Amino acid sequence: MQVLSIEEKIQPILKELNIKNVEEIIKDYLFTEILFKISQFKEEIEFFQKKYNKTFEEVKKEYENSEENFEIYDDLMAWEFAIEGFNYWTKKLEELKSVLQNS
Repeated sequence: MQVLSIEEKIQPILKELNIKNVEEIIKDYLFTEILFKISQFKEEIEFFQKKYNKTFEEVKKEYENSEENFEIYDDLMAWEFAIEGFNYWTKKLEELKSVLQNS
């Protein structure tokens, strides 16, 4: 009885797609997923910038100097999360690029 590995079984498909090996798929997948996350966070940041027509820092400063507004507070929390997520995944993308360049 012959046992084939997964890579051997999908080799014909990989060849048709001009993919050299499974490692290349993993690299492409990681890049795609990270770029997708960056894109999602960027869209959310842009949404809030358009909604308020100001930067996060400007809205936060205005909020801190005014009466409490739960809608603005909620937006600031979501906006800050989007900024942190954008920065985090942008850093991870650079780390991935660095690792792949050195391998």
